[in-house]
This record gives sequence, structure tokens and C-alpha cells, in this order.
Amino acid sequence: MAVSQASIIQSLENLVSDLDQSEFIFSFLDAYGFPKSTITRLRKEGDSRNVAENGDIGLRKQLYFRAVDQGEDLSAQLDALSESSVVARNDIRFVLVTDFKNLLAVDLKAEERLDIEIHELDKHYGFFLPLAGYEKAVMYSEHPADLKASEKMGQLFDLIRERNELTNSEDIHALNVFLTRLLFCFYAEDTGIFEEGQFSYALESYTKEDGSDLDQFFYDLFTVLNLEENSAERKKMPAHFQSFKYVNGDLFSADEPIPEFSRRARRILLDCARLNWSEINPDIFGSMFQAVIDEEQRSNLGQHYTSVSNIMKVIQPLFLDDLYAELDKAKGNEKKLKALLVRLQKLSIFDPACGSGNFLIIAYKELRRLEMQIIDALNAASQQTVMYYSGIKLSQFYGIEIDDFACEIATLSLWLAEHQMNTEFKAKFGYAEPALPLRDGGNVVCGNSLRLDWEEVCPPVDEQGEEREVYICGNPPYLGARNMNKEQKQDMAAVFVGWKGYGDLDLVASWFWKAAQYISGRTAQFALVSTNSICQGEQVAMLWPTIFEQNLKIRFAYPTFSWKNQAKQNAAVHVVIIGVANVADAKECVLYRTEKEGSTHRIVVKNVSPYLFEGTDRVVISRRDPICKVSPMVFGNMPNDSGHLLLSNEEKQSLVYHEPDAVKWIKPLLGAQEFLQGKQRWCLWLEGITQTELDSLPLVQNRVNQVKTARLESARTATQQLAQQPHLFGEIRQPKDGHYILVPSVSSERRHYIPIGFMSADVIASNANMMIPNATLYEFGILTSEMHNDWMRTVAGRLESRYRYSATLVYNTFPWPDVTEPKRKHIESLAEEVLLIREDYPDKTLAQLYDPDTMPEPLLQAHKKLDRAVEALYRERPFRDASERLEHLFARYEKLIAAEKEQALAKKKKGSKS
Repeated sequence: MAVSQASIIQSLENLVSDLDQSEFIFSFLDAYGFPKSTITRLRKEGDSRNVAENGDIGLRKQLYFRAVDQGEDLSAQLDALSESSVVARNDIRFVLVTDFKNLLAVDLKAEERLDIEIHELDKHYGFFLPLAGYEKAVMYSEHPADLKASEKMGQLFDLIRERNELTNSEDIHALNVFLTRLLFCFYAEDTGIFEEGQFSYALESYTKEDGSDLDQFFYDLFTVLNLEENSAERKKMPAHFQSFKYVNGDLFSADEPIPEFSRRARRILLDCARLNWSEINPDIFGSMFQAVIDEEQRSNLGQHYTSVSNIMKVIQPLFLDDLYAELDKAKGNEKKLKALLVRLQKLSIFDPACGSGNFLIIAYKELRRLEMQIIDALNAASQQTVMYYSGIKLSQFYGIEIDDFACEIATLSLWLAEHQMNTEFKAKFGYAEPALPLRDGGNVVCGNSLRLDWEEVCPPVDEQGEEREVYICGNPPYLGARNMNKEQKQDMAAVFVGWKGYGDLDLVASWFWKAAQYISGRTAQFALVSTNSICQGEQVAMLWPTIFEQNLKIRFAYPTFSWKNQAKQNAAVHVVIIGVANVADAKECVLYRTEKEGSTHRIVVKNVSPYLFEGTDRVVISRRDPICKVSPMVFGNMPNDSGHLLLSNEEKQSLVYHEPDAVKWIKPLLGAQEFLQGKQRWCLWLEGITQTELDSLPLVQNRVNQVKTARLESARTATQQLAQQPHLFGEIRQPKDGHYILVPSVSSERRHYIPIGFMSADVIASNANMMIPNATLYEFGILTSEMHNDWMRTVAGRLESRYRYSATLVYNTFPWPDVTEPKRKHIESLAEEVLLIREDYPDKTLAQLYDPDTMPEPLLQAHKKLDRAVEALYRERPFRDASERLEHLFARYEKLIAAEKEQALAKKKKGSKS
């Protein structure tokens, strides 16, 4: 029964474009590749192949089809058939019902439901693919119900949007509020907040099938949910509304417009209500429904969901570990345990980029669980059972979120988390506060976090003027300096008032600086997730010294690791977690190292460097000259020729064909692309040419004349002056003879080693590369080693995600080892071996040779041998990993800087005496 999906789509398109009701089911089966003999037998009345009753069509283990007249309740027909004995007896998988305007179907195995207009059938061909032998993949979610709920709510959202104009922010906000209230009702009736099935029953029993009175139904329902039990207005409402309890919590207080519904939207609404919402994971609840408003995100449920394990990486070292340590110390001491309970009731958790509230929800739940353990300890210490109610309030949780719907969902999710924890509390202690009315919700503000005053959102002192214990946490948005829009750049300017060079910082740095200002000098700390860029390259020197000037330090950190979520198409981003505290509160500093197998080790260190390894707070600052006595690194040669001195293969061949004497003036040219990808390019290198020689080469002279014209037309005075020597490159740094080292300015972040060249002076390097003229194999060996590459990865800047090699920031700051002549010779021989092995692969480019997936084993082993020899120049004992190599290099860097300062000071003193 093999049939291609393309042919299924085409057949269904033909079926719905020329709809023949009497032939519909037979054409449908034909589209999915059912045998002609089976379809022929189904056409005959009374044939045993047809297991259906009353004129319907049914195939055992496959499907059951019923056609009904327009106006009949399709949903009721579908439900009745799905629960019928004939369907159960024959192990039917798909039940289809249609009035040839709409089509409803259910997949009883996957527990999925389809509700479409029949002309859309070809677009939903995938629902029935198991009929053609394509079994549906089971996509991972925190729970299967999460995915179903997200998809159903997405369908409902689409139908509401079709029928209601959303022309401005007020309309969108009203819809966001409506969806939030709807979600609460779904969840409430399946988790004991409402009576079981109360909302679904009222929805189905007291509204018309065409959906025309649903807006009035919801208006009345939301009104009664906001009326206290004994209010006169409530008593005037119909009995089925009065039976709903008072909710409070401001969830239903605002009078917002309610959308209109169609017949189909009502059916989808009932489908949503029939889901078991108690199975929805409350931790993913908020993020899941962000996907409702974006159709593309529905198929990738979880892409915005931050996993609990990742959130715990932030909040455990930030405050939970300390609180649990206090509990251990206080066990057996009622006074200390009660004091710890009071502490929990007074602290504040603040996420200034909270999205749909993931961090706040998990922090709330973890604090509630800690509170239960403290109550257990109190009962044990007093040797009697005392009734304690939870003192942790949602009002202790603060957030800022710029997206209106996410903000609404965050508040709702906190209420649901509270209900879940009250249920856990009751299961443990046998009592809990009633679910309704709701208590005060979390303090989640909708607004631009970079423009709002955080102290107004989350006051650092309480009403009595006492300082609060505040913990700031979260996962602010990542965006590189070159990818920000105009508004985001303006936000940065508002945050970094008085700063120089802040425009090169990533957007996430704004949250770090605002958090640093907030906690400075207070009983407060912060821990934020960030891309690792703010702990690499130029951004370190821009950001961290100013943060440290606030008398702050890094208390704990997770160096770069993969931040994964539960998305089906999971594209992990590499991040760091950085916890910052006032110096007085950072008595113990901790690094969390994640090993390859996924395990994490907690390492207590003296100090966490802003590069996130053990070291001082010193940052690497770019410099003009090398810190060690080595040859200077310079840019390659810049043509500044508008392309007239550069030649492709074809242009070179044509020029040599017409002017054979020009060949002595043509040299190979390497930019970064040519060097890495093995492409050929050429240039006219006319150093030393006489005017007589140039006159004898009219084609070359013509190119020179074009260079002169282009330079004269430049707006830059310096370029205009270059027109006096139009036959030469604008900037020349090429050595006359010997060899030079070539380093491409930009290299892929995937490579373990930057491919570096050891080139003859006859090969011209363009300004897309860096050069070390007249270098030796020793310099090549050091620069191509793991020691130097680790340094580069840490201090280099980035171009997008690629490494951007800089002479001033990487090469000039690199702490070279001391070396004896025999060891120098040893490094040179190993470096030469690397170059010789490269030559064994003439058919591969350097990009291919240094791709970690395709690097030849002999080349890798040659590099490893060189790595070990270079490491031995620094110390005899091998380094454990990159962190240990960097700790050593930075310690040496600091010694070199200190020695340099001493020399400068001594020189200054000597000069003043003379």
C-alpha cells in the first residue's frame, strides 16, 4: 500500500476541488493507496469487508466514515461514534464525520482530533498518513498533553483572529486577557479549583451550537467569577453561573472586550475543554502558550521553554544552597528554624526579563518545598505536630516582561504554581488554604526592562524602611552589537550613560549593568544567563572592570556549556551563568565545570576571573606592541585599487597571453578565503618596475591608470595621495624575501586550531590576513599550538560567532614561554612535521583539513605532539584542560604586566634623577 505523500496531496486537491459527495470516501481511500479490490467491495451493499452500520463505511482496524446532512451536530456524531461498540469491536483507528462543508475526525490511537473545512483537507493530509503506512512520530514534550493543548489552542486562536479584527494594541491586549482567563478555567475544572467538569458542562449546555452567544456567556461567567459569594449582583445571576466560586486575584476584574465565535470555534473550544488539563505540566504552562500566537512555533513546542535543570543551575547557587545550608544548621533548634521561616517570607525574587515566568515559577515552587522541610524540622524539634500555614506569598515575586501576552501568562502561571504547591502541602500535612479566592498574584510588570526603574518595580526596602533580601535571576535576551535595531540601540544608550565604547557590547550586557547597580551596597545578589561573548574578547575589558568598581565580584559561574531545552528541533546555544554579589557577601567563590559526559563538578576557588576560570579580576587590554620580545604582527597588504590590480585565473591567463612579459610582475594573492578554501587569485605586484617597463605593457598600464582614476575620485585625502603611486598597493608590508606567518583575520569557531600558514615571501597576503614578516618555524609552532588557540578563544573578539584574530588583543598580549635553544629546535621540527603532513593531502583545502569532523588522524596527532611540547615550555606537568592552561597563561600575563610596570617606574625614576 506504498504511496508517495506528493501523490496523496495531489489526489486530495483533486478530490476537494471537484467534490462528489457520493464518491468522496472512495476517492479518499484511493488517495491513501487502498487496493482497488477493497474499494470495489466497499461499494457493494452487504459486503463483509464493510464492518459499518446504517449505510456508513468502515474498515476493520482502519477507519469509520459517516456522511450527515448539513445542520446536524458533527461533534456529537463524532463523539457518539468514537464511543460506539462497532468502533470498539473492530478496533477502528480513525473516525470521520462530514456534512461536506466541514469535516471532523479523531485518531483514537494518537488521541488527536481534526476539525477543518473540507476544502482544507489536502493541507491536513498528514493527519491520516497512518492509513498509508506512515506512522506518526511521537514528538517529545514534557508531557503529551502539552503538545495537544498547544495545538488546539493555536487552532482556536486562528479562528478567533479570522472573525475578529485585531487592529491595535488594545485589541491584542484584550485577546491576551481573554485567552489567559480561558486557560485558567480549563485548568481550574480539572485540578479541583472548580468542581470537576463544571466549566465544560456550562459551556456545552448553555450556549448555542453556532457560537453566536459565546461572547455573552463569557461576559457573564467572568463577571460572576469576580463577584464575592454574598454580593447582591451575584444573586441576580442564573443558577449555573452562581454555582461558580468567587476567584478574586484581579484575574477577572478588568472589563475587557470578548471576541465573537463561530460554530467551528465553539467546537474547538469544547475540544480544548475536554482535554485533561491536570496533565499539563505547570512548569511549561506559560512558555507553551506563547506558541499559541505564532503558528510556526506550534510544531516546535518547547523551543522557548527553559528546562527546570537549567533554571536550577541559576537559583541553586544564587540562594537555594545557602538556605538549605541554614536549614541543616538550624535542625533541632526551634528558634533558628522559625527565624529561617521568617527569612523565607521576607525575601524577594526578581526576574527583569521574565518571559512567561519560568524562573519565578520554579523559584516559588522550590521555596515552598524548602518551607515544608523547615516545618517538618520544626515539628521534629518540638516533638509535636503544629499547624503551620505557608507564609510565602506570590507578592514576593517580581518580574518585567515586554510582551503583553507573556506578561499575562506569567501572572496566571504563578497562580497555578501556587495551587499546585498548596496541593502538595495538603498531601503532606493534611491541610492547606483554600484554592479560592485567589490571593494576591505576582508583581509582573509589562514594560521595557531597560527603560524602567528596577527599584520602583521591586523596591529594595519594605514599607517599614527595612532593607529586603533580593535575588535577581533570569535569562535576558541575547543579541549581538551588530544585530540590534534602532530602538535597542537607544535602550543601550539609556542604560550606559557616560560610558565609552558601549556600542560594542551585546544587548545582554545591559541587564548585567542594571543588576550591578541595583545590588551594589545592598543585601542583594544576581545571577543571569548570557551568551559567552561577554566573557570573551573586547567585551570583558569594556564591561567587567566597571562592575567590579561597584565593590562587586563574581561569586559563582558556569563557564561555557550548552543551554538546551525540550524543543523538537533543539538548537542549543552556548551560554554562561554568572552570579555576582557584593564583595562582603562573596566569602566563597565557586566554579561549576561541566564535563563531556554531562556531569558537573563544584570547585571552590580563591577568585573567579571575568573570563570564568580561577584567576584575578585583571582583564586583557589591547596593546600596540607585543608583551614579549617577539617579531611584530602586522596587517597584510591593502590594495586600495578598486580591484584593478587584482586578477582572477581567467584575467591572468588573458593578460599573459596578450602581454607575455607581464608574467614576471604577477604573483599569487591570498586573502583569508583563498588561503582557507584553496582558491586561486593573483595580483600585479609592481614594486621596482621602471616607467620604461610599464610603457612596454599597455594592458598593465591601463589597469594602473584605472587605479589612479579611482584613487583620485575617493573622498579620503589619504587615498587621493596614493594616486601618486598608482602602480603600488595602497599599503605594503610584504617581506622582500624569506618566509612569513599568515593568520586569517576571521576563522570558524568550530575549529580547534586556527589554520596558520608558513608562506614564501613570493606569495602576497592581502589585508584580510595578519602577517608576521621574517618569522621562523618556532613562532609557527607556538601560534598553532593549543596553548595559543585557548588564549585566542578567550581574548579574541567575534565576527558573528566566528573568531576575529587581532594583533593588538590576541598576539601582542600573548604570554610567550621562556625557551632554550635545544627546545626551540624541537618545536621547529614538530612544526615542520605539521606542515609536511598537510602536504600529504593536496586534494584537501585547509578548511577541510581543520574541520573537526574531517581532520585527518595523522594531522591531528602531529598537532597533539606539538601541543604537548609547547605545554612543556610552560611547565613540566601536563595541563588537565583548557581552564588550567588559561589559569597558567593569565598568571604569566599578570607577571609580565607587573614586570613591565616595574621597568617603566624604574626608568621614570632614573630619568627624574638625571
